[in-house]
Amino acid sequence: MHRSVFNKSIKREYRSNRGCHQTMGYAEVKPNQPSKFLKKHTRKVIRPFVGTNKNSKFPGSSNALNPVYPSRRYCQSERKSEEKTKKIKRNFVSENIVDVIRKVPPLPKHRVQDSKNGHVIVLDKAGLEPTYVSKKNFGKTPSYIRKIIKDKETVKLAEVERIRAIKPPLRYLPADERNALLTGLKTNWGELYTEFLLLPLVTDSVPKVNRKARLENQLNNLEKDINILEKYPSLYVCDN
Repeated sequence: MHRSVFNKSIKREYRSNRGCHQTMGYAEVKPNQPSKFLKKHTRKVIRPFVGTNKNSKFPGSSNALNPVYPSRRYCQSERKSEEKTKKIKRNFVSENIVDVIRKVPPLPKHRVQDSKNGHVIVLDKAGLEPTYVSKKNFGKTPSYIRKIIKDKETVKLAEVERIRAIKPPLRYLPADERNALLTGLKTNWGELYTEFLLLPLVTDSVPKVNRKARLENQLNNLEKDINILEKYPSLYVCDN
């Protein structure tokens, strides 16, 4: 038979905690004497006071705090009577006559018979009638789009004027700065030209072709900038 290793410790803990709640027990309440038993109508019950409401809307209501609401049958009868009165007051025949008299007769539809069996096509619904092309605003920009474009242009012009008022857009390029810029461009051009001369004669791969095209593009851009600086002695540049 299996016996736990903790058998003795469990028994010892159970015996030590056995009488820890022995002071707690049933509440000691003295019972009533046999002559004072509970009799009928001896318990005092205090009920809330409820007054009557004479101005009640529904028939049979006794008070304001606890009214007697109308039954479902009463509500249905009231609703049916109201609907009957409404139907009696409204004359649908006369209304239909007036609507027909005031109605504008529709225009005849543009129809075409396309077969000998009498098959008819309505050109407006089939899209064969130039309805949209004949409109006055066909092919024109809507007014709300023109307004949006105008607002954007106004905002852009206001921003440009604000920048011009803060700082002038162009400045004069001095002679010493122009000469330094020209010297730097020529130095860059010489370095790129030396690198271009060192390219292999045979361009038999894609990287070689791309490198040659990139160097040629850079040399052409530098030559354009050098020609502009040498051709025009006085220049105005933008810092941006």
